[in-house]
Amino acid sequence: MNKLSIIISGVVIKTDQSGYFRLNDLQKAAKKSEGQKRSERTFEIHEFMRRPDTKGLIREIENETTGKLRSLAFFTIEGRNGGTYVCKELVYAYAMWISPKFHLHVIRTFDAAVAKEQIRISYRDMARLEYRPLTDAIKHEREAQGKNIAPHHFSNEADLINRIALGMTSAKFRVHHEIGKKESLRDYLTPEQIHCITELQRANTVFIGMEWDFEQRKATLMGIFNKNHRQPLIEEQHRLAA
Repeated sequence: MNKLSIIISGVVIKTDQSGYFRLNDLQKAAKKSEGQKRSERTFEIHEFMRRPDTKGLIREIENETTGKLRSLAFFTIEGRNGGTYVCKELVYAYAMWISPKFHLHVIRTFDAAVAKEQIRISYRDMARLEYRPLTDAIKHEREAQGKNIAPHHFSNEADLINRIALGMTSAKFRVHHEIGKKESLRDYLTPEQIHCITELQRANTVFIGMEWDFEQRKATLMGIFNKNHRQPLIEEQHRLAA
């Protein structure tokens, strides 16, 4: 599953591959949010986990079944980089235990992250659909010229757009972000990056159909990028880094 990008009180809440959240990070966020208003003990994970209400919630969660598997409320990873990973329900319960203000902040942060992820998925699916007309245009152009079609004819066009939108080829982007070869690149792109790629793909499809040469298409696509996408991408990166 895709990970939600959660930042609370300036602290990144790490997640594992199954979507569980590192409660140690939420504890750091709670301390930053509440400051000196509460004793150190009231932030501690073990104090929260041993509460009767928390134990009752864990029992209810773990009595549920998904298919043939019982639900798992939390697990612990030992070691220096380990921690206590919990389901979203326990994230909310911990936040409620801290304070109503922190609880509301966590709920609104999660809601905003979910909404943002839905937009990203919508853009990703649109980009996937828009790629097919581009490949068809490349095929038709090569066939009309009586030329053979090879895989690099498609990868060259994809990298033309990736260099403009991402500043690098897809291969370099994978290395830079440690993305596996079998993983979808689009799952690691931001909403604005996907939106930009989609619009450039759509424009490039039209330009290929108009029989523009590579350099003419490249220059025009760069102009579209500078006019419509450069500033939104910069602003998005600033928001993500805040």
